[in-house]
Amino acid sequence: MGRIVKRQLRKPDKLRFKSEFDQVRLDGTKLVGPSMLLVYAPAPDDLLRCGVICGRKYSLLSVKRNRARRLCWESFRLLKEYLPVVRLVLIPRRRMEKYKRQDVTREMAGLLAKAGLIPAGPAESPPEC
Repeated sequence: MGRIVKRQLRKPDKLRFKSEFDQVRLDGTKLVGPSMLLVYAPAPDDLLRCGVICGRKYSLLSVKRNRARRLCWESFRLLKEYLPVVRLVLIPRRRMEKYKRQDVTREMAGLLAKAGLIPAGPAESPPEC
């Protein structure tokens, strides 16, 4: 019988302070996709961490902003076992409103593979839940 791997998103996985976001945006490399902007930088504390920025510029409706945040967090949760130790900042774009979770995961995996952070394998077939 195969072992079931739980991919959990815990509090230490998240960037929480403005200084952490600023460090990633200042020192990081930016990748642009159709529905998101991904900024990554080496982690100074040897922890894989991620943050999502989705302000009113995305949408005035909090329901739409929260859905975009959830899609980003879920995609990160599914892909984090493939990632090296880096800090990521995800910024959704308005086109994400029309995307499903699988589309967002596939795009994030493609951007991460383009950056050389994950092997090309997960980009073609992201994990499904």
